Amino acid sequence: MSRARHTHQTTLCPPGRSVGDDGGPSVLKKLIEPKWLGGIALATLFAVACYFLGQWQWSRYEHKADRNATLDRNYAAEPVPFGDVSDANGVRPGADWSRVELSGQYAPEHVYVRNRPNDGVYGYEILGLLRTSGDGTVVIDRGWVPNSPQGAAVLPEVAPPPAGTVTVVGWVRPYERSLDRDLPAGQVASIAATDLTATTGADLAGAYLVAQQEYASGRSADPAPVDSGLLPLEPPDRSLGPHQAYAIQWWITMALGYAFVALGVRRELREEEAERDPEAAAERARAKAERKKQKVSRWDEDDF
Repeated sequence: MSRARHTHQTTLCPPGRSVGDDGGPSVLKKLIEPKWLGGIALATLFAVACYFLGQWQWSRYEHKADRNATLDRNYAAEPVPFGDVSDANGVRPGADWSRVELSGQYAPEHVYVRNRPNDGVYGYEILGLLRTSGDGTVVIDRGWVPNSPQGAAVLPEVAPPPAGTVTVVGWVRPYERSLDRDLPAGQVASIAATDLTATTGADLAGAYLVAQQEYASGRSADPAPVDSGLLPLEPPDRSLGPHQAYAIQWWITMALGYAFVALGVRRELREEEAERDPEAAAERARAKAERKKQKVSRWDEDDF
């Protein structure tokens, strides 16, 4: 005669969890309490904010990486005509920092751009107006001079631009944003088209040039470089900055809010379990203290 065998199935829970009435871990019931649902909502908002901050930093990194790629492509290339890389609207896409060659005659006056650093020292950038036959009047950033010994209130002496036909080799640049500052005649706060037009009254080309070299009487078989007495500007910044690292940090930080919620739920569950079973809680506390004591002892031994 056979005897029916009955098996008893035991529901197991991970350590630190208890079984609820529905057989599920109590941590799930804890998470749907209003307090912790609010915590999860805040953690989600925090994660979304971190994500977009990371995207913002990453876009800044990509902008600088694209700038460096443009520099690598254009900065040391052979000079091209000014009209090939610029028009009335500014520098053509992808043509920033292209080397350009153009010829013309300088206007006798020059313009001082105030508060311009060069190798950590503040001074002035000196702008000339090159009148060309086919490209209009082009602003040339001819170089830099430090402040005069009397300070920024006294303009440093600068030799007038060379007379006659001059050929300029340099890099094409878009105009800067106007700082809207009221300055004395012949001075501007930035290389902005509106400010320069107001100061000089000239109808300017859509982009300006950072001079690399000036040659008197054009680039003949034996060109004569012009010694302007001005210092060259610093090369363009190629630093990528910390933006890539900041983006990654923001994205890692997305999990922080959820980690706080998890720690809070875990602590609350332990407190509730301690109320139900004080002896087990006391035993865990003693074990934790013993582990801490052993760790301190190992540190003390390592000191010898």
